[in-house]
Formats: sequence, structure tokens, C-alpha cells
Amino acid sequence: MNVRILLGCVLLSAVAPLGAAVEVASPDGRVRFTVDTDAGGHLQYTLASDRVVRIHPSPAGVIVDGVDLGAQAAPGEPRRSAIDETFPWRGDRTTARNRCLVAEIPIQTPTGDGRVTAWTLEVRVFDDGAAFRYRVPGRGPRRVAGESTAWRLPPEATVWFQTSTTSYEEVYRSARAGSLPFEETDKKGAKHRVHLGPPATVTYADGAYGLLTEAALRNYSGLTLRVEGDARLAAAFRDDASGWTHDGELLSPWRVLVLTRDLNGLVNSDVIAALCDPPDPVLFPEGMNTAWIKPGKAICTWIVFGNDGAAWERQKWFVDQCVAVGAEYLLVDGGWQSEQWGWLKGGADPWDRLNQLVAYGRERGVGILLWHAYADRRNDGPGLTTAAAREQFFRRCHDAGVAGVKLDFFESESKAQVEVREEILRLAARYRLAVNFHGVNKPTGEPRTWPNEVTREGIREQEYLLWTELPLSHYGALPFTRMAAGHADFLPGFVRAHYLRNTTVAFQLASIVVYSTPFLCWPEHPEAYLQSAAFPLVRTVPVTWDETRVLPGSVLGETVLMARRKGNQWYVAGLNCRPQPATLSFDLSVLPGASSATEMTVYQEGDRRTNFRVEERRTPPSDGRFSVTVPAGGGVLLHVNPPPQPPPMKK
Repeated sequence: MNVRILLGCVLLSAVAPLGAAVEVASPDGRVRFTVDTDAGGHLQYTLASDRVVRIHPSPAGVIVDGVDLGAQAAPGEPRRSAIDETFPWRGDRTTARNRCLVAEIPIQTPTGDGRVTAWTLEVRVFDDGAAFRYRVPGRGPRRVAGESTAWRLPPEATVWFQTSTTSYEEVYRSARAGSLPFEETDKKGAKHRVHLGPPATVTYADGAYGLLTEAALRNYSGLTLRVEGDARLAAAFRDDASGWTHDGELLSPWRVLVLTRDLNGLVNSDVIAALCDPPDPVLFPEGMNTAWIKPGKAICTWIVFGNDGAAWERQKWFVDQCVAVGAEYLLVDGGWQSEQWGWLKGGADPWDRLNQLVAYGRERGVGILLWHAYADRRNDGPGLTTAAAREQFFRRCHDAGVAGVKLDFFESESKAQVEVREEILRLAARYRLAVNFHGVNKPTGEPRTWPNEVTREGIREQEYLLWTELPLSHYGALPFTRMAAGHADFLPGFVRAHYLRNTTVAFQLASIVVYSTPFLCWPEHPEAYLQSAAFPLVRTVPVTWDETRVLPGSVLGETVLMARRKGNQWYVAGLNCRPQPATLSFDLSVLPGASSATEMTVYQEGDRRTNFRVEERRTPPSDGRFSVTVPAGGGVLLHVNPPPQPPPMKK
């Protein structure tokens, strides 16, 4: 007979007897994860926070050599422990914390012919979430057919999701968990089952939030979420639909649900990073702060220039423009390998050209990042699909003095592709190269293990403004969905009318702070920035932060109010992502040090969508209250300057 521990009971101090339910609580007792078996003997789990069920009883299990190890499972006595550590982080804040209670639950599953497979369900419960994974010992190759893992949500909860599971470049939208679309029709008119590409964000009826995704994706196929109906999502692996071969011990990624009471907690959760391994001290002697990994801003040769931007005769001009706008890097994007753009003109060796460019940039303090397609492509030549090709490319980049690479067109998270990307990060680290992945899947905490990953795509970003607009609700969802899981190359900061679409210049300037990333690519023509009143912001805005706060008044999909601190300076951004005008209100008094500031710069709406006003040296409001009414797709940005420091006292 199965025994279910009631929510709110005291955490078991004694070891659970064979077959009994196992409960793991967070350090503060707020989050509780329960493991037992259902009436049919299948392993299942339940997750609750604040005494409210967030995941109703749902199956757990991994399918190995044709056997679902969750079926007829017998949980044993858990081995319990605790973790409490801090580690350096980069992006929203400078440090992260890994604080959780741990249970390693031994499981025995009959596998036929009187045999039993012994394996372990590992559980970690944090004050703001929970995660579990499967550890199956063994030698030699085994066939993994997927998992029986599922997530049964409260039907009345709302799910924010996107449905691309290749490039992850789809628009975020929302639906009730009990009404998620079961089938969709593709462009050819064919119907297919809907799969969600994590992360998906859940808003619960009591105002709590959840972020459903995976962490530490390594040596495994990437997780997608198949809509099953009745508010149930099932683990699926679209890029390995028929399964995959695994050699040796099987260790799955963590299945994660971040659970917070507000949006600030969601954005500031450390759960995903904390579940990943620390960096290799041989490859990264100073970990996240390893000297050759330097965050910064870049001009990209492709965004508004297309492949014309790769023309050899433009490259030194681009370096000069980087100096002018305060960008530390030039990203030489697609087209540089083609004869059409002059790198090979007159029989020239493009690597000799690159050596010249790197030397020119080094003299001016500008590093070079170089684009290359991973896949073989007609216009770009052979890709990097072989180990020999990757070795040769990275060695040449290192010998030329290149600072990093942008690798594109993966568009799969099969186990083989996941392994390739980790091999790329390891090889790039050996050659001291930063990596920007494009045409790629969701982030799962990779920068914790591989600090040389400085950003990635896997998002419907502002590149699409070259052709169309992004829904305002998508802008309002991203900080609390995809970007809550990890950094993203969103390309914020358009300032010319053609690219504003349904936004304003003030919205775009505020976006620079909201959609920040450690490697920030400017999407505009450099001269547009040089001629803009926002030029001082472009030159000086940070790309990494000491602190980030989501402010009261933020509403997922509608309003983003965010403050980021670098040193003693605050940048406070507001985005109106509603289809009608709205008033954005801030209380600066809640930001440490901001209330004592003597002045601030305000970037706000002008009389048209295509212009804006800059008020410098404005006196901050004495009570800290600041409000402004903006149009649909409008925004505001405040740079709150610190008070002047007194001169040092003479001895």
C-alpha cells in the first residue's frame, strides 16, 4: 500500500521504508517534492509550494533497452544531504547561490526474466524550485527510447510558450493549461501534434510563477514538451524521435520547475545555473572571470548591411566605427569566405586578410569575432561538421589572434548535436576563443560549465525587424520566459524609422537594458548611433550587471519595469507592450543609493514614434516617484547617476 505524505508535514528525519513515499523540502520548507508510486505501480512525483500543488501527480521514468524504468518501480531509502555554496555569475548579477536539500532515491525496477535494474532518482529542492534527474549505471551501449516523464499542470493555470523546437525562433504566446493547442496546421496544410520548446512559463491562479525547462543538457537529447491534453505535457525528443544510443552510465539532464512568488524572483533565480557543473579549472583557471573571456559590445557586419558588410574594403572602416561607438569587438559575419566580397581577390588568402584585420583592430583596442556556418551550405562552403574541420578552423582563428567565433545553423538538439556543441566549447576553450551560438536550441545553464559561451540565439529576436514586426506581447513575455533561462542575442537598440516597426526609439533604448547580454551586438548602422542623441548611452551602457530587479507593476506579456545596477549607477527601463497607451510608474526609493542621487538622465518619448527626448542632469524626484505616459510600443529609460564623491581626506 502506497503512503502519501501530506503537504505541510514535517520533513522526514528517518529513512523511508521500501515502497513508502519520499518527501524532499526546500531549506525554507516552502517547496515540497514528493515521490511515490501510483495505483499501477508507476513512479510518480508531486510538486507544491506555499501549500499549493503546482504539478499534480505525474509519471517519472526513463526508457532504456525497451524498459520503462519508472514502471513497477520500488523506491528505497533515500540518501539525504544539503548543498550551500556561492559561485561567480555573469549577466544579471555577479554571484549566484546553490542552496538546496538533496535526496538520492534508489529505485529497483523489474526488467524481465527475473532481473532487476537498480538505478537512482536524484532530487534537489531549492527555496525557489525543484529538479530531478535519472542516473542509470551500466557498461556498454544501451538504447534510450525517451522518457515517461510528464508534467500535469492545474488546468486553470496559464502557460506562456513557443512552438519552435529547431531554432527556437518562434513568438511566445499564452493559453490556459487545460486548453493548450493539441494540433496545429503547418504551412503545407498538414496537421501535426504540438510540441513546446522550453522554457515555458506558468502563471498560477494565486499569482505564483513557474518556469518549466531542463538544465545541464549534456550527452543526451534535448527535451521538448508534447501537448497531451488535459493540462498535461509529456517529455518528447523530436530530434531523436526513434531514440538514441548511449554508452556507459546514463545521466539525464535535470527536469526543472523554478517556482517563485513574483517576476523578480523568476528573473533572479539561480536554480538552472546551480544545477550545472563548475568549469574545468585547467581550461578556465579563474572560472567565470578567466582573463581571456571579456564581455563587451560589438558592431555586426551583417544586420543592416547583409553580406555586403563582409566586403573586404569595409572591414577597417568597421573597426574605426567600433572605436567611435565604444564597441570592444567587430563581428565579421557571413560572406567573408566568398570570392564575391573581395577576401580572395587577386588570389589573396582570406587568412592573410584576417591577420591584417586583427592587427589593425588590436592597435585600436578592438577584438575580432569571426562567423562560420556549422552546416555545409551552398553559399558559404564546407561547414564544421567534422572534428578535423573544427580543429583546423579554431587553430587558424587562434593563430590569427581572433577573440571568438559565431557559429550558426545547428537547428537541432539531437544527442549527437548536443555532444558536438560541448566539444566545440571545449575545443574553443583550448584555443582561448569565446563562442556565440546561433541557429541553436534553448540555454540550459551552459555558461556555468563553459564560461566561454558569451551569448546564444535560440530566440525570436530583432533580426526579424529587417522583414516584419514582433508582436508587442512577445517583447513583454521574453524577459520572463526565454531570457529567464539564460542569455540571448536579442539585438536591441534600433534607432532609425525603418526598423522601429511597432515600437518607438525610446522603447528601443530601454530594450538595451531589458534585453542585456554579456556579448551585445548593435543592430544599427554605426552612423545612426553617431548621429543620435542616444550616443552617450551607446558608448557607456554596461553589458554585465551587479544587480537586477524586476519592479512592481511588471505584468508578463504587457509591461516590463526593470532596474539594473552597475557599481553605484542604476539604469531603470520601462516597456509598454500593450496595444494601447499606458502609464509607467517607478519608485526609485526602493533602489539602494538611487534616492541619494543628485541627477539623472531621462530618455523618453518625443512627439513622434521616430524621435525622442533626452533630459540630462534632471533632478530625481524627492519622493522617488516617477511616472510617464507612453504610447503602445513605447518606453522610457532612466540613468540614475550617483552623487559626487567627496575628495579623499588629506593625511
